[in-house]
Amino acid sequence: MPFSNCFFRFTEKASVFECGDGFYSVIWVTNFRGSGWVTYTFEGKEYKVNDQRGGNIRSNDTIHSVRVPKEHLNGNTYRYHSQYVAFKFGYSAIKGVTISSPEIKFKGEPAGDKTDVLVLSDIHGDLPPCESAVDCFKGDYDLLVLNGDISSSIVFKKDFTDKVLGFAYIFSKGEIPVAYTRGNHETRGSFASEVPAYFGTKTGGLYFTFRHGPLFAAVLDTGEDKPDDHIEYSGLVDYQAYIDGETQWLNGLRKDESDGILYRAAFAHMPDVNSRFGNNWNPALEKLGTQVVISGHTHSFELHSKYNSEAKFITVIEGGKISKGDFGFIACRFTFAPGGAVRALAYDKDKNKVADEMIEI
Repeated sequence: MPFSNCFFRFTEKASVFECGDGFYSVIWVTNFRGSGWVTYTFEGKEYKVNDQRGGNIRSNDTIHSVRVPKEHLNGNTYRYHSQYVAFKFGYSAIKGVTISSPEIKFKGEPAGDKTDVLVLSDIHGDLPPCESAVDCFKGDYDLLVLNGDISSSIVFKKDFTDKVLGFAYIFSKGEIPVAYTRGNHETRGSFASEVPAYFGTKTGGLYFTFRHGPLFAAVLDTGEDKPDDHIEYSGLVDYQAYIDGETQWLNGLRKDESDGILYRAAFAHMPDVNSRFGNNWNPALEKLGTQVVISGHTHSFELHSKYNSEAKFITVIEGGKISKGDFGFIACRFTFAPGGAVRALAYDKDKNKVADEMIEI
């Protein structure tokens, strides 16, 4: 029976997320809980990789996440599968139908010295203006960065699945990698604390580094935009400790000198990376050779931002939901190519070209 006609079905199709340390996380959603796995063939060997933690295959969740080595998926095809599991007892289980995706061709990392990166932030769940702006690029990008505040809160699991995961698939189709940068609004709500585990980063948080063809990138989690004791948080956050730990991790990184790295960027939802809960990240980013920090948060579009003006790198604010007028939206694609500059091409929701500029890095 085709999965679309079955009571057990995929409610959000899979996207392939960067998660650092040479791995992707393939994440999808079903309408009922069950198990999940990814299959593919690499160098003549067939692989089945399960969604498991500590040796136990996860079967009590509707969100499924499978870590796969990047070299196995780049330029390859894959399928994802789930089986309905009604209940797992101590010595038996009640299981039902298995559903499978079609075969998906994954482009992976670019092979040359150029990469096109579409960066979207501050959608705040309002998809139509964002879709209209992104349509101008006609799918011509090979990395998607969701740069925070894709949802306005994560109170319920549905806020995460429908918006963060759902929008990731809409703009990637499971065919190109996605990097997710958490925004301050996505730290809010009872399900927000569950989100980091699905990405399976080595750090345990939503911060990591990754390589995408000629680009080395750091994904930073800037946390909340107010102190922990602010009344909005009801005494139920501890971002001081979290950001202190992230700072220790960032300070411990060494500049990656691997062959083929031509560009170095960082993605951070909030642009003031020199002031994160009393921590200044500028020196560590400079040590990594960072050329540009790409941010959102301010609901503005600034290719020449004054944030971090004392740093050796430049800071760009790439748009998103614009606060002026009728709440427009700006989407921006950054092309990293030889020549010492990055091209920023941006369109708004009315399909007007907002910018086409070379930025010296």
